[in-house]
Amino acid sequence: MERSDRELMAALAQGDRDALSALMERHYRRIYRVVLGYLRDPDEALDVVQETFVKAFQNAARWDARSEVAPWLTRIGINQAIDRYRRIRRRRLSEQPLADGPADHDHDRRWSDLAPSPERQALGHELGARIAGALRGLPERQRTIVVLRHYDEMTLDEIAETLGLSLGTVKSSLHRAIHRLRDRLGERGR
Repeated sequence: MERSDRELMAALAQGDRDALSALMERHYRRIYRVVLGYLRDPDEALDVVQETFVKAFQNAARWDARSEVAPWLTRIGINQAIDRYRRIRRRRLSEQPLADGPADHDHDRRWSDLAPSPERQALGHELGARIAGALRGLPERQRTIVVLRHYDEMTLDEIAETLGLSLGTVKSSLHRAIHRLRDRLGERGR
């Protein structure tokens, strides 16, 4: 019989590494989606997911058995993503980018018949960069709520439970965030 998340957490608190593996198997993809939506970098997101489960293992004894496991793990993942985002931002401010080397044309999608045209790629990159920039400009709570709502497709109740906020706070933060995003995207589009 398969153990519940609560049973796995109790076993994890006792140092059972098999319990950690089972929890990772169940929750890895969801946490990855949340973190990826926040960081927008697959490699960074993978690192954060791993850090999330390391933190879960280290803090399993502190987990409150009355709370649900999935929101607890998600909250750890979000906190780890926020920390990673701050480190990346500080690092980018202090580093100079290197010029790109020669492209490997054997594997470059631009040369494929199925690839979008260069103009379409440029428009997609520009739009993605504008949205990412607008998201970065939001306060952390608002950015987190937008990512959970629109990238991980969580309900407002799930977001409130995951972040430990009231439903009203989630709704008002989301409302403010959407207005700020519209303003920022509208200003740049003019």
